[in-house]
Amino acid sequence: MRSFIFTLGFHEDHVIRRLHIHNALPEDFIVLFTVSPISPSVRRAFEGVRSYTLRTGLREPKLVEVPMNSPDGIFTVVNSLRDVPRPLIVDVSGGMRFLGLFILISLLFMAEDVDIYLQPEGGEVQEIYIPKELFEFMRRPLSNNELEILNVVSEHPGITIEELARSIGKSEKTVRNSIVRLRKLLVVQKGRYAGLYPTKWVKVVTNLRPKHEEELIQTP
Repeated sequence: MRSFIFTLGFHEDHVIRRLHIHNALPEDFIVLFTVSPISPSVRRAFEGVRSYTLRTGLREPKLVEVPMNSPDGIFTVVNSLRDVPRPLIVDVSGGMRFLGLFILISLLFMAEDVDIYLQPEGGEVQEIYIPKELFEFMRRPLSNNELEILNVVSEHPGITIEELARSIGKSEKTVRNSIVRLRKLLVVQKGRYAGLYPTKWVKVVTNLRPKHEEELIQTP
């Protein structure tokens, strides 16, 4: 069981697309946030979503009105998300921009791990995807030991765990434990011949600028 969370404006295409891509199931929850008061155009978009869920046998969607001020708007989002099933799949492609911001702030307050999607208007720009691992990093930043390891991997892409342990003067067990978390955070991946490589997220979660940026691995 999952919960699909959306921001809703005048169009429902992104909602239907996300439900289809992720193979929404009858037991999944669907929650849509929109600006209060609800306009006729938003109401029509919601009815479009509702019609789709009826045709496909999905759960009845819930429409939540969000005040255009904080903290009331953020409180509304937090209160609405508190009891829905996990994991959360969030798409903030529709509606006014502040809705997406309110949802992001609410998720940070609630210490949630979620996948967030955003399809920019026009369709010419590739969909933006923010992985749930980034929220883990926000809650618990890298330790000095992890930063040291990441720095060496960034400077020497392809380095092995054995070489890395010798380089920083730590045991292989200590290095392996740190690599487990760095891989979970999507900043390090294993490449060919068990070598370690930095990913493109290195530049986001740290101030590191790897010398060999062409060797950065693209994560999903």
